[in-house]
Amino acid sequence: MDTKQKTQSTQIDNCSTGIFITGTDTDVGKTFIACCIATTLIKQNFSVSPRKPIASGCILQANHTLLSEDALFLQQACQSSDPLNIICPYQFEPAISPQRVIQEANLNISIQDLKRACETNNLNSIALIEGAGGFYSPIALNGLNKDLAIQLKYPIVLVVANRIGCINQTLLTIEAIQNSGLKLHSIIINHVTNHSYNYAEGLTSYTKTPIFIVPFSENKTATIIKNWTLF
Repeated sequence: MDTKQKTQSTQIDNCSTGIFITGTDTDVGKTFIACCIATTLIKQNFSVSPRKPIASGCILQANHTLLSEDALFLQQACQSSDPLNIICPYQFEPAISPQRVIQEANLNISIQDLKRACETNNLNSIALIEGAGGFYSPIALNGLNKDLAIQLKYPIVLVVANRIGCINQTLLTIEAIQNSGLKLHSIIINHVTNHSYNYAEGLTSYTKTPIFIVPFSENKTATIIKNWTLF
């Protein structure tokens, strides 16, 4: 193991070994940004274990099983050998909130169930956890993404779609994260459309949290996030 890898191993031993990816809203590109983060971490010689504990809007396959495309993308980006049913154990076809789909299926999936689903066996790996929807979106029968994040105690990466109104949404979510007693690691502005205007310009006047920008990707190919580091 070279000096850089030894240093990173020490960092993993001494710091939180995971991050929780949340968004200001649904459809802000959390999975794409999570894949970019995974690509960045792997480039920095970290191992990454992805978890998306619950997903709705999954695709019904010919063999009558469900496929979470988000979980598949995470598996590929993280170069993970974990099977998809471990990465995303709770999969549902209706494209509605996880809480509602749980109710309609007469199931009892709690925040504690999702917390257990986020556990990884590799102590030398970074746990990369992706929530569902925004920070206050219902994710289980008894709670929100916020409640799962509180249970996990990982630093938060906030994904923001570069569109009009994003500063307001970002500041509201920052306040919610801080009120929950969680650490906001970084904010990532995701260019979800192919235009150059930065609707988040000026956000630095209202927060000291590091802000990173990911350019538009037509085919959603994960790229390294310049200057982003976990530690």
